[in-house]
Amino acid sequence: MRSVTPQGQLILFPGAEPRRPAAGSGSSRPTRTERKAAQLDRIAEAAERELAECFRSGDAVSAKAAHDRARGARRAAQILRAGPGGVAEVLGGHSTAA
Repeated sequence: MRSVTPQGQLILFPGAEPRRPAAGSGSSRPTRTERKAAQLDRIAEAAERELAECFRSGDAVSAKAAHDRARGARRAAQILRAGPGGVAEVLGGHSTAA
């Protein structure tokens, strides 16, 4: 049973109200980019802990790999937070915009 609301939205379940964001709630939920950047920060922190552990145990090869992972995750998070307009600045280059 389908019905159409006056706003033009298709309702598959009559009587069910569509969910709308609460007015004035702002953006309390982080965006997808913010969530991914936070995940990358957690990866970097874990890699830094692994780096310290490997360094203490004298495993230079694993310490270097952990260092590279931590550095890469931090850089990726920084690029995500910079957004499309700030990537060149993060990477140390110059913008090609005229």
